[in-house]
Amino acid sequence: MSQPAAARSLFLGAALLAAPASAHVTLDQAVLPVDSYVRIALRVPHGCEGAATTGVRLQVPTELRGVRAMPVAGWTLTSRMEGGVTVQGEHGTTHVPREVSWHGGNLPDDQYQEFIMLVRTPTEPGATLYFPVVQECEGGKVTRWIERPSQLGETLRAPAYVVRIVPKS
Repeated sequence: MSQPAAARSLFLGAALLAAPASAHVTLDQAVLPVDSYVRIALRVPHGCEGAATTGVRLQVPTELRGVRAMPVAGWTLTSRMEGGVTVQGEHGTTHVPREVSWHGGNLPDDQYQEFIMLVRTPTEPGATLYFPVVQECEGGKVTRWIERPSQLGETLRAPAYVVRIVPKS
């Protein structure tokens, strides 16, 4: 690859990873190592236009081979299997849900909470995983952090957080 092409690829890759940084609901990591069990945290730093957060729903990327969510005191944790998969692995059968949600809590707009999961990453590097999240708040307010870019560098109002799968270091 020529130097200009390599520089262009590096710039476009950095732009792709930087784009979700403007999202208000994020994950604590932008890259995950291939073929690994990794703890990730879904970060909710505020409510919806001043209203307290009462629910968070995360659509699980289909590329993940395992997802276990951690309960949060005062919240009800549910996993929806419809469309999910069951995987046989070295630790027995793993059920990979299609969606994980925490509901019934009350996170005031001026407070912060993390919702923790243990995930198993894909076996091959290079994947780009999107983590769409729906944030529900008091008074029926909802923010959907679900947008995906249709082209590199596109500015999104409520982007889904994006994670790259990289080789183990």
